[in-house]
Amino acid sequence: MAEQIAHPSSTSTDEAPSRSVPAGPMVAAVVGLAAAWVAAGSVGLVGHGLRHALVLGAMLTALVAAWPRRRGVGPVVLVLLSLVPAVALNATVHGPASVLAVAVLLTALAAGREDTGRRTLLLSAQAVALFGVYRILVLAEPLVWRGTAGAGEWLAGLAGALAGRPLVVGPSFAGTDVLVLMAAVWVLWLAASPGARLGRGVVFGLLIVAAHFLYLVVLAYGADLLAAIPEDPAHEEAVAKHAATSTDLWSLWLALRSLLPWNLPALGALVQIPLIAAMLRWWPPAPSAGTGAGRRALLFVLGVAAAVGLPAATALYPSPPDLEGKRFVAYEEGFLNWNRPEHGDYGRLSIGMYGMLGDLIGSFGATFERSDDLSADDLQGADVLLLIFPNEAWKPGQLDRIHRYVEEGGTLIVLGEHTTLGEDDEGTAPFNDVLEPTAMRVRFDSGQWAVGGWLDCYEAFAHPTTAVTDTTRNSFGVVIGASVEAGWPARPLILGRWGWSDPGDRGSGRAMMGNDRYDAGERLGDIGLVAEQRLGEGKVIAFGDTSGFSNGIATGDYRFLSALLAYAAAPASEPASWRRALGALAAVLAALALVHRPTAWRVGVMAVLAGAAVVASAVVTDQAQATLPDGRRAEPNNVAYIDASHLEAYSSEGLRPEGTMGLELTLMRNGFLALSMDRFCPEALERAGLFVSIAPTKPFAPAERRAVRAFVAGGGVFICTAGYDARAGSETLLADFGLRVGDPRAKDVEPTPLGHFKSPYVQVSGERYHVRFNAAWAVAEDNESLLPPPTGQAGETQVFAYGHGNVPVIMGRRYGKGWAIVIGDTCFAMNRNLERVDGRPIEGKRENADFWRWFLAYLTEREQWLPGSDQPDQADKTEAEAPDAKSGGTP
Repeated sequence: MAEQIAHPSSTSTDEAPSRSVPAGPMVAAVVGLAAAWVAAGSVGLVGHGLRHALVLGAMLTALVAAWPRRRGVGPVVLVLLSLVPAVALNATVHGPASVLAVAVLLTALAAGREDTGRRTLLLSAQAVALFGVYRILVLAEPLVWRGTAGAGEWLAGLAGALAGRPLVVGPSFAGTDVLVLMAAVWVLWLAASPGARLGRGVVFGLLIVAAHFLYLVVLAYGADLLAAIPEDPAHEEAVAKHAATSTDLWSLWLALRSLLPWNLPALGALVQIPLIAAMLRWWPPAPSAGTGAGRRALLFVLGVAAAVGLPAATALYPSPPDLEGKRFVAYEEGFLNWNRPEHGDYGRLSIGMYGMLGDLIGSFGATFERSDDLSADDLQGADVLLLIFPNEAWKPGQLDRIHRYVEEGGTLIVLGEHTTLGEDDEGTAPFNDVLEPTAMRVRFDSGQWAVGGWLDCYEAFAHPTTAVTDTTRNSFGVVIGASVEAGWPARPLILGRWGWSDPGDRGSGRAMMGNDRYDAGERLGDIGLVAEQRLGEGKVIAFGDTSGFSNGIATGDYRFLSALLAYAAAPASEPASWRRALGALAAVLAALALVHRPTAWRVGVMAVLAGAAVVASAVVTDQAQATLPDGRRAEPNNVAYIDASHLEAYSSEGLRPEGTMGLELTLMRNGFLALSMDRFCPEALERAGLFVSIAPTKPFAPAERRAVRAFVAGGGVFICTAGYDARAGSETLLADFGLRVGDPRAKDVEPTPLGHFKSPYVQVSGERYHVRFNAAWAVAEDNESLLPPPTGQAGETQVFAYGHGNVPVIMGRRYGKGWAIVIGDTCFAMNRNLERVDGRPIEGKRENADFWRWFLAYLTEREQWLPGSDQPDQADKTEAEAPDAKSGGTP
């Protein structure tokens, strides 16, 4: 059995008792504590992928430094087995789970030692596990977060006063995480030290505080450091072009500039590491003492229950919401429009603002209405009232009706915006007028991000709406808006951890926005983006940005919107009271079990279970709270997914030439609710009518292929665009439908690239209409690999366009009730080949916009539309003929 931390019963045979800890365990302990800071995101802006890699590298370093020294293979096996949960927990997007992953490995390393380094490793494991519990609690309990934020602001203010520079920061930049872990190490170290403790405790305590103030003083000069490194856009562009060979000093200088101020929190951790090493390196051995085994066993049992119960009580919401029949009312007035993409209007400005919102809410089973005056009749029976950037003075009686509606049990969602004042740019913004009864305000500023789209910058609190398990994209849909101030009893829901508050400028010609630069005295870090507060029997949810509800952003953040709208439409209850009580109790029990003379394996078990509970709670909540859009509610099915789950060839930045803005707009113009499928979901697919895959590089798994076949057989349309050089990810899936990209003559013959050309696809009253290709390849049927559909039969292939040499370039097959289509051009549906961002025609024509309009109507059996007509053409179909092989392609 593993020994107690403060009472080792033996020492190694080759080592006499000493005040000095072996270097290996000491290095492992220090590296482990540093890894915990990295895992929690406490060292500044670090991308999630890099964060996982750094933590994994630190764990491997600790493993090498403190390799087991006990006799036998048992300790080695234990350490190797501990790597499984440690690596798995570290690979998740949840910071507390990554922190606990480090504790798991440290406990295994402690169990594998018999020298004086054993208790050093165990102490570090205890401290890291306590830190993990703290990170769970701080994201679940608003009061704990407020306490740490307040303490951090006070320390930063004091440091700013010492430095003669104003310093206003959130807890991330204030370094409260660093201090919490250091406090845990200091208390555990002091408690386990024999003899007189006061002197050494005071000395090291003061050194810890002094080191932290040193960091904060440097941080106070962050704006000055940033200003000292001038920007040179021309040189930056040159460096980007020659990055492989450029090693000049200016490049390094610019690299340093990119770290400021976002990675200065790493300095707060670095200055503490020598103190940790000093405490752990020279540590007097403790005398033996009674074990109290029964009490420790009881504490362990309670600790295990607390380890699982803390995440479950604070973050687990397994009951699925129900939006069926819920009624949403939106105020029609404001700085907005209710437009949607229309035929004849192209480019990014044609997308409109909120015209698609009703379609999205309708796909959830709810109803959506717009009110022009917010009358009592309009509000009567409404589950949710939505105010989007109201920018005019309220009419008499409107505010009273809104407040009464909320106090009687309704939910109000208020979307504010950056740098907004009242009429004539004076007074209070109208959205703040409606927030007056709450402790929330939308500030007169811009919540600026360190990375566009707040990627790797979000901090989400435990809540039924925020359990997003995919952070690779802007899952919450926030862009540049205002920051939201949330005083007690309001609570923040989403923070921009790595960003700053850029105060508005009334004299600015850019909508009163500031200078887009961090200046001394501006709030740095932990910018409020979304907050909520109970008001009477209802609740109010405030956003500082409107973007997430707009036509263009909702294509990607609809999962969050579905959870948010479901939470808003549910009757206001107070589950937080018992959840918070259980969470607090679980945190106390877990802390007691971790500090009261635990053995290594007990700390390890608690860390594994707590980390697993964090991940499981988030995954279950994410799956349960998201309502899947259901296109079957419309006739015909109007939900269209663009696959983003198989490493597709297109850019996730929709406005780039390789982006899919044009495709999304095209789908919306043709009556579809265009959505991005970031995670492949068979349940979502079976509710959709169209599925588009653009040159995936990650092959579809067998279960995914079965789901796509079932989708098509049930009446869905699957369209895959891929060139021969990008066919690998879609090859097996297309083969299931008896299709392939390649030479029609034989599979083993490499086809000739067809390049850019135009090909006729339909002839109307003697006039041919063409579709353009960016870089096309031949496609062919593959009947040998064709799998029978789950229902119905597979039909013959049909060619929709030919290339040079009369080879097919667009081919489809009826499969059950639906269609499977292959287009031999990777970039066919990208902006460069479909629709320019500025809306100008491509080579003077809108050929592919017209093609998609005709093609989608044909495949989904909508009302027929023919090129050359502004209205659906009901003429005899003999007037519209598909091309034959003799038509070929035209360059």
